[in-house]
Amino acid sequence: MIKKRWLIALFLLWVLAASQLAQGRELEKERVVEVFARVGEGEQKGVAEYYGVYGGEYLEEEGQERLLQGIAGELGVAGASCKVDRSGEKSRRELKLTKKGNEASLSLRFLTSRAEGETRQYIMAKLALPGGMEEMYGCKGRLEKLFEPYCEGSRSSANIIGSYDGELSLTERNEIADGLLHEMDAKVVSENRDMQLYTIYGYTPWIEDYEMQEEEPFNVNIAMYYSRTEDKTYVYAAVPAVGLDY
Repeated sequence: MIKKRWLIALFLLWVLAASQLAQGRELEKERVVEVFARVGEGEQKGVAEYYGVYGGEYLEEEGQERLLQGIAGELGVAGASCKVDRSGEKSRRELKLTKKGNEASLSLRFLTSRAEGETRQYIMAKLALPGGMEEMYGCKGRLEKLFEPYCEGSRSSANIIGSYDGELSLTERNEIADGLLHEMDAKVVSENRDMQLYTIYGYTPWIEDYEMQEEEPFNVNIAMYYSRTEDKTYVYAAVPAVGLDY
């Protein structure tokens, strides 16, 4: 009887610890959302990205298109409104499905690569829309859930794009980046800080996901780029890494 009570008490303590850990993770996510909300001036744009190795039997182009159309439908994009492109050569073929709107866009890609007698297939997705990190966390999770039955070896990211008018100096860029890192208790893992290439990889205990760089974990990435045509400095902030072209 005593042993049974001890086991019950131990189980209750485990449940309490798990509950506190889950609450702590949610609180940390809220803090990340608050910090990333201060990226740039004015409205932000968000991008959720996904990359996975297709784990099913080899798919011909007809099957690839059917799969991507199904995913687009799950994301609320009607198949008839999507554009389908095919490109590449025998060693590397790509089927791409895109939908662009005034505020949101979706890109789904199915890549087939043949090298040294081995064929591998990959799925990539990019969903862009106005919004902050909270919305991007949701989109990132949704993409992961939709592709989970089909892919293995996957990775995903939630990106926020903010901007400032004019070309920020190196000092101004450093002030913005260091402020964001400090607010998230993040340490710098690697960095390149100059006007041509400005990117910082950091690690914060607030974020559970991470990737590895030279045997060191990182889970937050900040990059900046100046557009002469728009006369704006764009700030890219991502969890865990910026997967966008900038």
